[in-house]
Amino acid sequence: MANYQSDLRDINFNLFDVLQVQKHSYGLERSDMETIIGEFDGFVGKEIFPTRQKTDLNGAKWTAEGVKAPAIFQDVTRKFYENGWFALGLPDAIGGSPVPEAITTACLSLATGANCAWSMYPGLSKAALNVILHVGSKEQQAVYVQPMMEGRFGGTMCLTEADAGSDVGNLRSTAKPLGNGRYSIEGTKIFISSGDNDLYENIVHLVLARTPGGSPGTKGLSLFIVPKYKIKADGSRGESNDVNCSKIEEKMGLHANATCELVFGKNKKCEGWMIGEEFDGMKNMFIMMNEARLYCGVQGESQANLAFQLTNQYVFERVQFGKAIIEHPDVRRTMLKMRAMARGLRALCLYTADLFDRKEEDEVGLLTPICKAYASDEAMRLSSDAVQSHGGYGFCTEYGIEQFMRDIKIAAIYEGTNAIQAIDFVMRKILKDNGKTFGNLGKKIMAAMQKPEAQKLFPAEVQMLGLSLQKAQEILGNFGKLAMAGKMDAVLLHCSDFLKYSGHVVTAWRLLEHALLADSKKASASGEEKAFIETKVQDFRIFCQFFLTENIGLGKLLLNTDIDLSYKA
Repeated sequence: MANYQSDLRDINFNLFDVLQVQKHSYGLERSDMETIIGEFDGFVGKEIFPTRQKTDLNGAKWTAEGVKAPAIFQDVTRKFYENGWFALGLPDAIGGSPVPEAITTACLSLATGANCAWSMYPGLSKAALNVILHVGSKEQQAVYVQPMMEGRFGGTMCLTEADAGSDVGNLRSTAKPLGNGRYSIEGTKIFISSGDNDLYENIVHLVLARTPGGSPGTKGLSLFIVPKYKIKADGSRGESNDVNCSKIEEKMGLHANATCELVFGKNKKCEGWMIGEEFDGMKNMFIMMNEARLYCGVQGESQANLAFQLTNQYVFERVQFGKAIIEHPDVRRTMLKMRAMARGLRALCLYTADLFDRKEEDEVGLLTPICKAYASDEAMRLSSDAVQSHGGYGFCTEYGIEQFMRDIKIAAIYEGTNAIQAIDFVMRKILKDNGKTFGNLGKKIMAAMQKPEAQKLFPAEVQMLGLSLQKAQEILGNFGKLAMAGKMDAVLLHCSDFLKYSGHVVTAWRLLEHALLADSKKASASGEEKAFIETKVQDFRIFCQFFLTENIGLGKLLLNTDIDLSYKA
C-alpha cells in the first residue's frame, strides 16, 4: 500500500487565497484555521487511511445479533469523537466548533478520500443531527442532540423501498398514531447506508412514512424519528424498538460500510415520533438529502485527489526501460490531466461550500447537481486513469488503486442518480427559473474572462470558454422553445450531456480564477512556492485543452433534438 499523501498547499490556496474564508465572521485567524486543517490531516494519515484497504477486504458482517463493523473502526471512531472532530462546523450552543463551511468541507474531503466507507458512519450521523437541529422540537433535541454529539448515538436516512426506488412517493411504509405523539411504524427500507452497526449504542433513523390521512405521492409523506432502541426517561438505552436488519448488501465497493435492509415493526412494536409538521416529510428530509448530494460530490472529489496523489508517488518510483515512467510522454499527459481535473473538482466543491457562508442560496441550488453528478462521473474517469498508470499493479489490490473505482461508482447512483440530478439541473434550476441564476453565474464567469490579465495570459483558453458560454445560451434557448412546444422528451434526452457541458464550463472558470491569482504572486515567489504557482497556471491550460474542448462536440450534440429514441428488445 502506498503512503498517505495530501495536497495541503492547494487546499490552503483554495480556502485562504481564493475564497478568503478568514474574512467570514467566525472569530478565527487564518493561522488558526490552517492549524485545524493540518492537525486533522495528521489524524487522517495516522488513524483513518491505514484502515482503508484492511476494512475493504474484511467488510461489515451481518450476524443474528446485529451488524458488526470492522473491528478496527471502533478505535478510530472513538478517537474521532474524543478529539472533537465530529463537532467541527456545528453550533457552539450544542458543544460544536463553528468554522466556515468550506473548512468543514475540506476536512470532510480528507477523511472521505482516506476511507469513504468509514466516513459515512459519522457523516450520516451529522446529517441526521442537522435535521433534528433544524426542525426537531425542543423535547426531541433534548433527547437526541447530546448523545449524537458524544458519539453514543449514530444516525441514518431511510427513504428507499424495493418497489419505489427513485419514485419516493410510491413508498408503502406507514405511521399510525398511538397517542402522546407516538406512531406505530411499519415498513421495509432498502439500501440504507450505515443502517446497522456496533459503532454506536443506538442509531437514530429518520424514516419517511405515510400517516392515515396522507395523500398519494410525496405530498402525503411525513418524517419520523425512529431509534433502534427505545430511550428511557433518564436518557439511557432501553429495550429493542423492533427495528431489525434482515440483511446487508454484498456490494461492488464500500465493503466496510453496512448497506442494510431494515424492517420496521415486524412484531408490531416499532414506535416513532414525528419530526416537523405532518406532510412536510420530503421538505424536511431534503435538509439531509441536499447535504448528502453535496457529500456525493465530495466523495468523488476527495477520492479523485487521493488517487492522483498516490499515482503521483508511483510514477516517480516505478522504473521501466531504465527510467522512471514519468519520463514517458503519455504518462506525463495522463498525470497533467489527472491533476487538473482533481484540483478542478476540489475548487468546485470548496467554492460551492463557501456559498453557504455568503448566503447565495440560489447558486448553491444550481451548483449542487453539478457537484454531485459531474464530480462523481469525472472522478470515476480519473480513477480509471490511476489504475491504468499503475499498470498490472493497478488492476490488482496491492496498491489499493482499484478500490477507488469500486468505491467511487456508487456516488453516481445514490441520493438521486446522476440522470435525476441532470433533470433537476435543467428543468428546475434553469428552465423553471427562466435562466436567471444560470445567467447570473454566467456574468461572474464573463467578469473573470474580461480581466486584462486573463486576456493577456490565456487568449486562446478565454476565447474557448467564451464560445462555450455563448453556445450554452443557444442550447438553453432551444430547450425553452421545445419545452413551450410540449416536446419534453427532446429536452430530457439531453439533460445529462448539458450538465456535463456546464460542469466543464464552471470548473474551467474556477481554475481560471486560481490561475490568475497564482500568476499575480509569481513575481514575489521563489523555490517551492514558485513551482506551485506554475502548476496552477498549467492546470487551467491543461483543463481547457483536454476537457473544455469536449464542449465543441457536446455543443453540436445538444442542438440535435431529432434523435430517434425508439428502442425495441
